[in-house]
Amino acid sequence: MVEPLVLVHGDDPYLVTTAALQLRGQLTTDLVADLGLEEFRSSRDLDAIARSIATPPFLAIRRLVVIWDPPQLAAGQRTAKEVELLGTTLNSRLETTAVLVVSRGTVPASSPLLHSVRAQGGEIRLLKRPRGRELRRYVDDEVRARGLRLGQPVMARLLDVAGQDLGRLHQELEKVEIFGAGKGRIKDSDALLLIPPAPPTELYRLTDSLFEAPGRVGERLSELAGRPDLPPPVVVGALARVVRDLISFANEKDRGRNLPPWKEEKLRAHLKRAGEPRLRRWLVQLADLDWSTRTGAVDGQEGLELLLARMATELRGRSPS
Repeated sequence: MVEPLVLVHGDDPYLVTTAALQLRGQLTTDLVADLGLEEFRSSRDLDAIARSIATPPFLAIRRLVVIWDPPQLAAGQRTAKEVELLGTTLNSRLETTAVLVVSRGTVPASSPLLHSVRAQGGEIRLLKRPRGRELRRYVDDEVRARGLRLGQPVMARLLDVAGQDLGRLHQELEKVEIFGAGKGRIKDSDALLLIPPAPPTELYRLTDSLFEAPGRVGERLSELAGRPDLPPPVVVGALARVVRDLISFANEKDRGRNLPPWKEEKLRAHLKRAGEPRLRRWLVQLADLDWSTRTGAVDGQEGLELLLARMATELRGRSPS
């Protein structure tokens, strides 16, 4: 019997990761202490992968090789030749080796890898992020699976959270489940305190535009002006978190660890454009602005507009680092 070859990919990292871990568990149920399991994470070493999938099992009837987030598939980095080489490498596996390829991003339908997996008799699982009515059903199913009974205001907030991050949805449900401790029914007021509202998409557009389209920062900031749920300190806090994440990424010895390729590529591009020294200076300026706003020394909105304008101007190359 030929062991399976499976490619799991999709546009939601949480769904793809969950499905891949479940499949990995199924394929290792009869392997003692994971004997025969080997995993590659964002590895460019196709020779090492080829040796692994061509290695006979030891003290077992089969082996499992899991290839997480092949960098050959990363947007902006892939070439047809690299993707084709990855598919050719998979073709060298032994019949006793099961292979699971995981891409926490959607592989284009025209990709040579999809053609190669199909030609080898492999299975392709495309997982799409639920939207609209499907997302509502997804949230309802997850709530029911935990035996929870939640009011409409809480369900509406969970739907907002799920619309942006399914992984966070499950984290919030776990908090509610622990708080309820089997009681089932939880007061809406308690649940709403446990589940903070999801940041609106406009806030993400602002932070992204600073690095990707600095000329539109003013336009993005105007979308937030006057919103009671997004006062200047909240916006400053969001910007500071982005800057801290980039500084942390700059100092990570193993940047690719536990990061899907699309996120690593995004952080790398933002870091390259801004530079670590500038980011550290911005973090100090954001902290100063936050303090000045909270103490009433400056008008929060005016201070935010001025600082963002300076930051955007620097990224457009009109002043030195």
